[in-house]
Amino acid sequence: MKRSILALLLLTIQMHASACDVCGCSASNQYLGLLPQLHWNFAGLQYEYSSFSSTHPSLFEGLPDEHAADYYNTVQAWGRYNIGKRLQAFAFVPYHFNRDHSDTSHSATSGLGDISFLLDRIMISDKGMGNSWGHQLIAGAGLKLPTGRNMGITAPDRLGLPNLQPGTGSWDFIINSNYTVRYKKLGLNLDAAYTFTTANKHDFKYGNRLNAGLLAYYSPKPAANITFLPQAGLRYSYTLHDYDNYSKKWLNEQSGGYLLYADLGVQTYYRQFGLRINYQLPLSQYYGAGYVNAGGKINVGIFILF
Repeated sequence: MKRSILALLLLTIQMHASACDVCGCSASNQYLGLLPQLHWNFAGLQYEYSSFSSTHPSLFEGLPDEHAADYYNTVQAWGRYNIGKRLQAFAFVPYHFNRDHSDTSHSATSGLGDISFLLDRIMISDKGMGNSWGHQLIAGAGLKLPTGRNMGITAPDRLGLPNLQPGTGSWDFIINSNYTVRYKKLGLNLDAAYTFTTANKHDFKYGNRLNAGLLAYYSPKPAANITFLPQAGLRYSYTLHDYDNYSKKWLNEQSGGYLLYADLGVQTYYRQFGLRINYQLPLSQYYGAGYVNAGGKINVGIFILF
């Protein structure tokens, strides 16, 4: 009898964890956006804030819908180092502060996230002459390491939820490209990154991810050694479903989806110091089988060229 009760309790806990997988969005893949001076090295810090809310039916008939809200804060060190004239190495070291509030519980977790590396090659670097066109293209691949803590989804509390944990626990592979075209003081930047995920030691597999953006920017003549680059565009992300158990192909249908944001921001430079600020406003979305709604995203970064 005791074993039956214990089994029922464990099943209820696991069902609750699976139901709440819709709450929020796991760590997204890296993207570069509009990069500072192509042939300079740089190092910097950036902060990103995002939030998600969800409403979904209760697992038990007759009970009201369940509500939850997730808040993600990430501080990330990142940089670029030129290897010769054609190769560029990027590194990203994030630290996460994640919080969840639901109708029945509150939880928070923090810690080092998954460190990523990219190695890109400069395919095109044409600055143009005078009023002529100029453009540049870089492309490459990278690796995301399982450096962040991950406890799986069977932990008997909400910290076991995959989206709240600092790390994914998996080795993931990234391909990316970044293209910029300029005419006089106007320019366009198109970047895309795709992450191929693998199953972690708990046999949980996050869905593969696409992240792409299109930004238009304006580059007026510097004044008093200060340069402003206002920019506006769109950013799109698409995530495939997660697998609660990849070996058994247990697809989590309440995960994955797409998000389309309007992206507004500015970059400014003073000599070798830079600052960039972006705000992303959701325009269209369908995430977590429609149960999840994304809020706005804020990104602030500082960097130094050397």
